[in-house]
Amino acid sequence: MQLSTNPGELIFHFSSVKKLSDNELVAAPLGKGIVYKKETAKDWVEISEGLTDQTHINRLQAHDDQLYACSNKGLFNCSEGKWQSAGLSLGCYQYKQFGEIGLAATVCGLWYMEDEEWRMMMRSDVTVYDFLYLPQYVVLGTNEGMSILDRMTTSWMNYKLDTGVTSLSVHRGTLIGATEHGELLTGNRRGGFDRYRMPGIFIFSIVSRGQEIFACTDRGLYRVSSIGGRISLMALKIGCQVTDVDVDERCYYMATLFEGIQCMER
Repeated sequence: MQLSTNPGELIFHFSSVKKLSDNELVAAPLGKGIVYKKETAKDWVEISEGLTDQTHINRLQAHDDQLYACSNKGLFNCSEGKWQSAGLSLGCYQYKQFGEIGLAATVCGLWYMEDEEWRMMMRSDVTVYDFLYLPQYVVLGTNEGMSILDRMTTSWMNYKLDTGVTSLSVHRGTLIGATEHGELLTGNRRGGFDRYRMPGIFIFSIVSRGQEIFACTDRGLYRVSSIGGRISLMALKIGCQVTDVDVDERCYYMATLFEGIQCMER
């Protein structure tokens, strides 16, 4: 285990982390812009030029090493160490690319960018925290719960769950997610969803990385797996509050609330 160091008064509360292919780590301290360092370097360097004051980073995303920041002030991308608006000024929680099309989850629904122009796609009446763009379905995690669009019939299935769904993934054909109350949400194969409070655990997010799915919690980092056909959580790192994770072939990179960015060998 190698624990990163932080220069000066740099806050230890991190909300997101990304490992880039050139061995750079990029991370978002809560409410304090964005920092980066070479994996072998000791100190972090701030790269917040272009971000407005009071910008809070909800998620960092990287596509072909192009770095994006989803924030309360909109979507930003990084070019030559400077941040610039990606053309979407709505509060943004998630960004994904599918070929030449970019999709963004915002405070006013799901938006898409094509030919360098952003357009409303669906559900402008809700806040979308996360989404899945699947061959037959578009799945939205919203402030109301879950909304699923059948792309073949263009019909909606809306599930009001009395809680927001903040992150989503698919595990062995089953939709899973995390709620704003720290619960694990799973499809029950009966046309609905069940919510589970894991004993003593608050789930911050469900994170997909390649073929692996992780649960970032206030107790540590867990891998999502199955035992006897039921969803289970297998502990990978206990003892710190993990808010985000990224991986490569060698290591797990964890953003934590109180212990900086941690690196753990696989």
